[in-house]
Amino acid sequence: MWVLWSPYFLKLSFAATNPCHLYPLALEIGRLGALGEYYSGYPAWKLPHSGDVRSHLQTHSLRTLVVYGLLKYAPEGFRPASRSLFVWQDRGFDRWVGQSLKPCDDLHGIPGQCLHAFRAARAAGIRTVLNHATGPAREWVRIMAPEYDRAGLRLADVCPYDETYFEREDEEYALADLHCAASTVVRDQLAAQGVPESRIWVVPYGADRGIFRPAPGREVSEFRIVFAGQLTMRKGIKTVLDALQIADHPEWEAHFHGTQLPESAGDFRAYIGATPVRLHGAVSQAALATAFQEGSVLVLPSLEEGFGLVVPQALSCGMPVIVSDRTGAKDLIRHRENGSMVPVGDPAALGAELQWWSENRRRVEGSFDWTGPARTLIALSARAQR
Repeated sequence: MWVLWSPYFLKLSFAATNPCHLYPLALEIGRLGALGEYYSGYPAWKLPHSGDVRSHLQTHSLRTLVVYGLLKYAPEGFRPASRSLFVWQDRGFDRWVGQSLKPCDDLHGIPGQCLHAFRAARAAGIRTVLNHATGPAREWVRIMAPEYDRAGLRLADVCPYDETYFEREDEEYALADLHCAASTVVRDQLAAQGVPESRIWVVPYGADRGIFRPAPGREVSEFRIVFAGQLTMRKGIKTVLDALQIADHPEWEAHFHGTQLPESAGDFRAYIGATPVRLHGAVSQAALATAFQEGSVLVLPSLEEGFGLVVPQALSCGMPVIVSDRTGAKDLIRHRENGSMVPVGDPAALGAELQWWSENRRRVEGSFDWTGPARTLIALSARAQR
């Protein structure tokens, strides 16, 4: 007797303390009928559209609420270091997932917070998938150490990783049946660390089309450069500022959206370019969408960037994007069609592309929502089941 088989009989489960990229992906997986459980360290009321996956949502949020409450309200001298708080949060969450795991085909976990969950999954015959927004932690340290030396800062003061973390990550790698990478950049870093490419899936990220969409008629006359993300050295802030100085255009505007960390303050103070620079701080998703709808080009010349969620968000609003060749979302870019790619740490190249886009202004088109990534992941999971 023949049985009709469909990949949508698959049940894919996800576990993450922070919604990050996994929650919107899980929402779309759920819409397509392939969601097992979503284990969340955030409470349900903090998750947008949680009603769409209400019957699949399992939460364990007490530690998360304690951590963010302490970070927000307790003076720094009266609370543990933020690194210790997040370790306490992630490990408690990981143990809870391992104890609460329900049957499914695949369990996706985030590096640093899925050791116990993966042990439980392997014991239950569930396939384990380590889901990487970034490359291996050791690679992050290797890339960023010279930049912190340049700025006269100690990497150890800000690095979220230590030997204990590296050992835990190594154990998680050993327990992972497969690795799901955000980009070819992350895939290549994993392969360089010894992970066979046959065990690496590449699934890009998408944008919420309910928020990030074109808005005809909202363009402005000036050439408006937009940066979105934390203002850190990792994001290539110095490259942006140096490029603006080289370009020397007082009629341009540069708008930075995101929290400024102290490590980038010196680079902003040293800026003497003609282009006005405006710092907007952290903004809502709706305000960010407006900035993308009204902006001329997004710049993300990161030194280290596994993907860069703002890239599909900007593209979905019709704004072209310039990225470095070390930014994972370069996979979405078609050079001088919907953006540009420049060598990492090359302000002259970035300035040249800004000049080109100022002379060839256009809105771009394309579908960059979560449907494509969700379908890709379901297809890869189905193929691996055969």
